[in-house]
This record gives sequence, C-alpha cells and structure tokens, in this order.
Amino acid sequence: MTANLRNLNALDFSYLIRQSHTFENLDTLHLVTNGEPLSFMGMASTLFAQKHTGIVLELDGKPLVVARAVQWQDEDFAQLQFINAMEPAESNNVAVLEALLKDIGAWGLTRVMGDISTDSIYLSDFRKANFIVWASHRSYSLSAPVLGAPESSAWRTWTAKDYANIKTLYQSLVPSRIRQYEPMTRSKVLGKVISDASGNLSGYVDLDYGSKGLWAQLFLLPEASCPEDLEDLAGELYMEYGRPITFSARSYMPWLRLALDKLDAQTSGERALIVRHLAIKDAKPEQAGDPIFEKSPAEGGIFSAESQN
Repeated sequence: MTANLRNLNALDFSYLIRQSHTFENLDTLHLVTNGEPLSFMGMASTLFAQKHTGIVLELDGKPLVVARAVQWQDEDFAQLQFINAMEPAESNNVAVLEALLKDIGAWGLTRVMGDISTDSIYLSDFRKANFIVWASHRSYSLSAPVLGAPESSAWRTWTAKDYANIKTLYQSLVPSRIRQYEPMTRSKVLGKVISDASGNLSGYVDLDYGSKGLWAQLFLLPEASCPEDLEDLAGELYMEYGRPITFSARSYMPWLRLALDKLDAQTSGERALIVRHLAIKDAKPEQAGDPIFEKSPAEGGIFSAESQN
C-alpha cells in the first residue's frame, strides 16, 4: 500500500476530536488565550483567521499524520497550529510539513512560525524541513486564586508619549538578528510600562487576550525584574481583564526567569521558537518602519491619541 497526501476536510473532524489529546501544540499564545485548537473556544477563534490549511498523510483511508496552519487576522506570517502522528517515530512527518509549506506558499507570505517543546519528537522533523530555532521561551501562568489587586503599583498603561522610549528599550533588549520575528508589540491592546526612580523607562509588557486567558510578554531590564513588581502586575492585569495571566520569558532575557521562578506560578517546559522562510516570486521589497505608529490620530492605532482614554 502507498500512503498519499491530501488536504484536511470536514470529514476528518471526528478523527481530530478523538485524537486531540495527542496533538503536539505549536501555538502557545493561542493555547493560552483561547484554549486547545479543537475546543469550542479554540475553534471559535479560528473564525478570525484570514486563511487556514491542513494536510493529512493517510494509508488505505486511515490518517497517519495531520498538521494544520493558519494566518491570523492582521498578521503577515503563517502560524503553525498542531501536528499529530499515530506513530511519530515511524511516519513521514517531513513530507506532511513540506506539503503544508507548499499550500502556505500560495498565500504570498514570507515566513511560517511556531513554537514546540524542546523535548518533542517532532522537533527533528521541523529541522529537516528547514525550520530554524531563533530563540526559546518559558511561560509562567497564575490563576485567579493566586492573584489580587495591589494596593499600589509602579505600572501604568502606556501612551503615545512612551513610543520613543519603548522603541529604544526594545532595541537594547532584543538582538537585531531576531527582530524580524519578535515584534516590539503585537498591537492588540494597550500594554503597561514601568519606570525607575529617576523616571526612566525600565520595562514594558505587551498584551494579547482571548476568551480563556491573557498573554503577557515581558521586556524588562535586569534591574527592573523584581518579583514583587511582577506579582503586582499580574494582580493588576487580572483585575482589568478578569482572566488568568501567563507571562512569557524569552531566552535572550535570562534574568526574567530568575524573578518569575519566585512567583507561585505554573511553569511550562522550555519551548523552541521556530521559523521557516518562504521564497516569494516577484515579491516587493519590504519597507522599513513601524506602520502601526505611522497612522494619523484619525486612523487610530495602539499608540494613538484616542487609545489613551
């Protein structure tokens, strides 16, 4: 018998539901904010995806490997969602990934991104499919019973006046070689900033949220990575959003983990941040700049004057 590749379709839904507990999740941010991909909230969130595709490797009508990717609204890259194989060590997982990449190539995007456990059996398959690891991260989740509103907080909501200082801080913390993968902000909701005793900006947190939880990605100088301030931030965010908080600590800021390890948080294992570049025919050269900050106040934006209210 010869295995064949095909696109995922509605008839595969029952199989996916049965096997969902074995899926290798490749998108921690959306897992935190909206839940498992095939949960009710997870499926509802895909209504906001611009495009999606899935590939099935099957033998005699029986699925052997399944993988799926989406392009979320307002994103300029494709996001891996999950991969699952009945026998991961024996399956041709690379063929499935290459077929998935071929589909995504038709979307006109230049890269595919995801994150995966560094202990995953699938990581070698992604390497064989020419994905690279550009950093890693660890998440720290705090649930409602742990959190409480701080009496006072050094954090405040950012405004348009903070843009220049946030940009300077971002450039000092994020290595230049990975800035194309790590945005200064996802521009979903207003984030928070913190300053030192002299009034100089020493950190900020970029936020994204869904029906299940809040994702908080930290950008802090070593001297600003104080467990007490992080605990205050978690409590303040919970009071504002009413959702469990998950902090993301990137590997290129190791001091964050030293502070977060002191919180009463549920910690994930190490996850590799991966990317695969795609060649686009007749692609227009990319323009430098930060379009989200170049909008006029009338157009709005995450740092616009209207957003400060």
